[in-house]
Amino acid sequence: MLSLPPDTDVAILGAGLAGLSIASWLIDVIPPHASAPRVHLLEARQADTNDRTWCFWDQQPHPFRKAISHRWPRWQVRFGNQCVEREDAEHCYSLLSASAMRRSAYAAMATRPEFDFTRGVDVGTISPQDDGLHIATSQGGLTSKLVIDTRPPQAAMLSSHEGVWQVFHGVEVHCPDHGVSPSTACLMDFQTGFSGVNFVYLLPLDDHRLLAEWTCFHVDKTHPDCQRLLTQQVPPQLSDWLNKRLGTQWTLSRQETGCLPMMPVVAPQLNPRYLAAGIRGGWMRPATGYMFASCQRGAADVARQIQRASQTGRWELTPPRLRSSALEWMDKVFLQALRQSPEQAPGWFMQLFERTRAIEQRRFLGDEPRLSDLLAIMRGLPAGPFLKAAIRLARHS
Repeated sequence: MLSLPPDTDVAILGAGLAGLSIASWLIDVIPPHASAPRVHLLEARQADTNDRTWCFWDQQPHPFRKAISHRWPRWQVRFGNQCVEREDAEHCYSLLSASAMRRSAYAAMATRPEFDFTRGVDVGTISPQDDGLHIATSQGGLTSKLVIDTRPPQAAMLSSHEGVWQVFHGVEVHCPDHGVSPSTACLMDFQTGFSGVNFVYLLPLDDHRLLAEWTCFHVDKTHPDCQRLLTQQVPPQLSDWLNKRLGTQWTLSRQETGCLPMMPVVAPQLNPRYLAAGIRGGWMRPATGYMFASCQRGAADVARQIQRASQTGRWELTPPRLRSSALEWMDKVFLQALRQSPEQAPGWFMQLFERTRAIEQRRFLGDEPRLSDLLAIMRGLPAGPFLKAAIRLARHS
């Protein structure tokens, strides 16, 4: 087992989307021939798996654009016989796989000798010292001037009474000539008869391959309808849906499961040399579960702060401000309404997509809304349940 170096400038705990995005952005913002701070990524996993996909409207530059594998100019939501479809060919709904993201980040890191990466490291305590922070790990101690912690949040950091859990089971399947339009992503095909808010998310990858996810928004992740999604077996409800939509000729290629906290996160604050990032830092959008776009904005901000710190010698970080107060308030109201009346949610979403334009939808869901977009979203939702949710939220705040 390789031992860690005694010290570094920047320690990034976790080499998932947030950790590798920060590393990639830092390489982008530092001129090629300029010296860079020493950066060491610590990852608990011994090996990578292609266990995640990130989807987003590709609206702003980021280091992973060349790694995007699929783009859909149209998107839709469905409920029974209802279907609402929108199109924006200039800002497509896009897919980035975990394996492609990692290959891109690893290639960038390989160009900089200041970057190092150690796998199989379990992180223990993080202790302040005069010259930085000391990290106790399963492979020895490491002292770093800055620590960026992208590990999953602990339960105590989650405001579970203010949100819901997003539990999903996704399958990539092969089905010859499946007949699903290759230019259209189905964001939500709502399903009834289950606890919580349930829908199928369907992405055609080519004429013979599809990614389908059964997703449940639920206040209780231990509910049987949620737990069925977290097993290694394809959930019966997803198999039934695929059989009805595609016939029985599909074969399973890959699976991905997850349980994401769609709720405010109280990020830990050790001192100015420590920064919680990624989901742990509240970077994931609570009301949507979308992560990629806000993660890139956060990573770019942190990368610029690291560059300035290395130039000035003032090793401190400030949490990036990713969303406006108005957007955070709207998200809290939406989550409160979702907790109170999950059975009404399919109708809300259908009405919202019907009453808003493509540009308003992609900017709002992509975490970059203008004031006009926020007003359009509010007009697109029914006033009654959301006014009740806002009043309830105000009483308990």
